[in-house]
Amino acid sequence: MANTSSAKKKIRVIGRKTIVREMHRSKVKTLIKNVESLILKKDQKSASDMLKKIEPKLQASKNKNIFSKSKISRIQKNLNSRIVKINKK
Repeated sequence: MANTSSAKKKIRVIGRKTIVREMHRSKVKTLIKNVESLILKKDQKSASDMLKKIEPKLQASKNKNIFSKSKISRIQKNLNSRIVKINKK
């Protein structure tokens, strides 16, 4: 249990940041799922357009320490390669 005023404040701050980060993570995951659903529908044009729209949000989540840099690059690489494979099949 925190027993100084600064430690008690830190607990409150961490609680607020946790809620905000969870909301942001949820929004980004939803956007990724939307792109994946377009990939499954074999709609390459709209999937690539949607991916271009969410890339700034992915980078912002990296800056806000929601996801790590490597996870963001892995997500982008996987989505890009799946979009490119749509026409090859």
